[in-house]
Amino acid sequence: MAQPQEKTEAEAKPATEVKAAPERTQLFPDKEFYTREEVQALRTVLDKKSTELDQDIDAQKKYVEGLKVQVGEHLVKIEAARNEIAEFMNAREEREESKLKKLAKFYEAMDAEAAAPLLKDVNDDLAIKIFDRMDVKKAGTILSLLPAARAARLTQSFPRLKITSEKGSERN
Repeated sequence: MAQPQEKTEAEAKPATEVKAAPERTQLFPDKEFYTREEVQALRTVLDKKSTELDQDIDAQKKYVEGLKVQVGEHLVKIEAARNEIAEFMNAREEREESKLKKLAKFYEAMDAEAAAPLLKDVNDDLAIKIFDRMDVKKAGTILSLLPAARAARLTQSFPRLKITSEKGSERN
């Protein structure tokens, strides 16, 4: 008869104490001994909970696998975009290089006296790139015909451009 008193005491406790472990009191009543039927009922409940948890785990595994597939697909798309960008950049650099070589040939074909005034007002970076692609003697002759300040500025900038372009090619 001690058991009925315990239940009465549990019912008499404040609601917060009863809510502390509601599943435990419902699934596993506080008893010292269980009947065979109670044990079977508890096993049935545990088996059901175990099955539900296994199903939840399986569902979570499928969800994670689905996410892995999505991430893989996104990585493939990102890699394709990177390759496309790299191809675009390479094609652009090749076009720019081709144009610079043509421009250098154009100035090389001219007399130095005619080329120097044309290069006098060209942007420093462009002038250096043109000189870099020209025959050394021809570039030197044209450079000698430019105003002294401009020739000095280009001469100072030329090694820096070479170092920068060499560093850029080392990265690729």
